[in-house]
Amino acid sequence: MTNRGRPAPCYLAPDDAPAKKKILAEALRLFVRDGLCETSIRDIARASGYTNPALFKHFASKDALARHLFEACYVSLFDALEGAVSAAEGYRARRHALVAAYLDRLDADRDALLYVQDHLRHFWPKMPAHVRRRSIAGEVHALLQLGRAEGAVTDALPIDFLVTGWLGVTQQFARAWFFGAFPGPARRHTNRLEALLAQMTAPPRPVRRS
Repeated sequence: MTNRGRPAPCYLAPDDAPAKKKILAEALRLFVRDGLCETSIRDIARASGYTNPALFKHFASKDALARHLFEACYVSLFDALEGAVSAAEGYRARRHALVAAYLDRLDADRDALLYVQDHLRHFWPKMPAHVRRRSIAGEVHALLQLGRAEGAVTDALPIDFLVTGWLGVTQQFARAWFFGAFPGPARRHTNRLEALLAQMTAPPRPVRRS
């Protein structure tokens, strides 16, 4: 826990040296603000107040640092989403739990969540097997399969298309919220975002004949 009683960021381990913690925090901030390719080791060193050799003491390269951050942030996000879903019963309750947990994480550490979203394509092939078994897309897939079994999700499209749409909507919301398109905490938009996802994946309504 931090001095204010809030959990430490997911990418910082309790036994990390103070220098390593500062380097990780500043690197993540710069990667999200400026981009992975645009951020140099020198930028991270300047922002953290440490020299380039101090960074290389903890990480062999910028890519190693960035990969370390991605793995920590991704695993933490997956565990939060999977835990929320597994604690609920039935499709609608699990759908709400998943959306609420996602937005809670956005409020708690927006940089960690956005970093995962923005760099999934780059880092996912480099992740070890134990990380790749934790698939957020797989969690959404299983949820929508449950919804289909309960008659709440359309069978007019393959599940994979619905998963792609679900992930695209939630990720775009997170980025738009980051840029101020939606006011207040992300959590306050849970019901509206859930309603959009429900409508997008619901079976078509029967056509009324006159």
